[in-house]
Amino acid sequence: MRIKSPIQMLCLLLLGCSGCVQVMDFLERTPHPKSNARAEFTQGVAMEQSGDVAGAIQAYTQAIQIDENLTDAYINRGRVRARAADDRGAIEDDTRAIELIRRQAGEYAERAGRNRPSDDFVESLQEAAQIARLNRLVAGLYADRGEAKARLGDYRGAMSDADRAIELNPALAEAYVGRGEARNGLGDRQGAIGEYTQALRLDPALAEAHLKRAETKWALADYEGAIEDDTAAISLNPNRAEPYVGRGAAKEKLGDFPGAIDDATRAIALEPALAGAYVGRSEAKGKAGDYPGAIDDATRAIALDPNHAAAYLSRGVARMATGDYQGTIDDATRAIALDPTLADAYVIRGAVGVQTGDDKGAIGDFTRAIALKPTLADAYASRGLAKKRRGDLAGATEDYTRAITLNPNLADSRDDLWTALMVMDDGNAAAVKELSAFIRLGPNAPDVRREIDEAKERLKAPGQTGP
Repeated sequence: MRIKSPIQMLCLLLLGCSGCVQVMDFLERTPHPKSNARAEFTQGVAMEQSGDVAGAIQAYTQAIQIDENLTDAYINRGRVRARAADDRGAIEDDTRAIELIRRQAGEYAERAGRNRPSDDFVESLQEAAQIARLNRLVAGLYADRGEAKARLGDYRGAMSDADRAIELNPALAEAYVGRGEARNGLGDRQGAIGEYTQALRLDPALAEAHLKRAETKWALADYEGAIEDDTAAISLNPNRAEPYVGRGAAKEKLGDFPGAIDDATRAIALEPALAGAYVGRSEAKGKAGDYPGAIDDATRAIALDPNHAAAYLSRGVARMATGDYQGTIDDATRAIALDPTLADAYVIRGAVGVQTGDDKGAIGDFTRAIALKPTLADAYASRGLAKKRRGDLAGATEDYTRAITLNPNLADSRDDLWTALMVMDDGNAAAVKELSAFIRLGPNAPDVRREIDEAKERLKAPGQTGP
């Protein structure tokens, strides 16, 4: 019997000749540690396929503890960790797998360099093919790592990884999706759309690219384009809830409330625990005037996800429409606590302040909303009303003017500005100028024009400072 390891030699020296054969037979039957690692890996694959995420991670970890160079275990554990939202763990595993594969590729390259065509042409070709295969594998890992970095907010790191993936495999559509996410995170939305478009050129069946492009188009207020991409994603996989949610949100922006409600309902049928679908349906119901339905859906979303800021906002808006001002304040305050950048939550809380006479608090809320989103015409208009009631006519005039500049259709603000200008002690000249502009901004009904003309004449009369 051939001695295969130092352990066998040691056993022979300790035991002598007696029992040698039995000991050697036992050692022959003892599995090699790497065989144990592969067995743990195989068990991890089975657990992953059955949906046992925790069990799969544990099995892959056991395999790595037995064989720290088992590349497949790092690859698989990184993939499962990403699905479990452990992006830092996924990045660690992807990084280790990249190191191991690059080392292996270097060994192939070194051998291929030694094996000149005249020496062993076939073996050289085989090693070159192995290098190409490993490069493609590494490209996929760079793409995966880049996506995890993007989810953690490291957009420059994500961009670098996506660039490297594309350099190694220019045909890898997923890498362009990852680079699109990085561009989105860096504020380059048009560039992101270009990346998603390139991904779809390479792989027209890549539903994820349609979904990401739809989200970016939505952010750019291209709601028709978002609907087109979400519809394409649905055609590729009609059993996925997310594109229905996205399409419904775009339809709601376009005023198609029944269509938005229908899409959200379909998403809920596919994934009953998807809080975002209930929020989308709540917002559409609220816009359609079904305030009890909006409140019910928002409440169900909060039950599924108590930290969903948009759910509190949607319920707060619906409660305000029903006159439940304290409920509105509670929901808006909770939404702000969860997401201090949610400008609309300050707006609805400020609106309640106006309704209940808390003009000082309302001004503070509208000011915070405007700081977050300077294009909120309604916030300027409402703050103008609160300032007017506190006697700050100059501040009111400034806010009304800004509101009308942002949205000429704010008829109530136009009327308030008109009144404020006419009661200002030194506002006659400004009033005449602004009232002339109202003729262009406002309705052309004869009675409205006549009223404006009469006000202008009063303002021109000596000593007249009000209607």
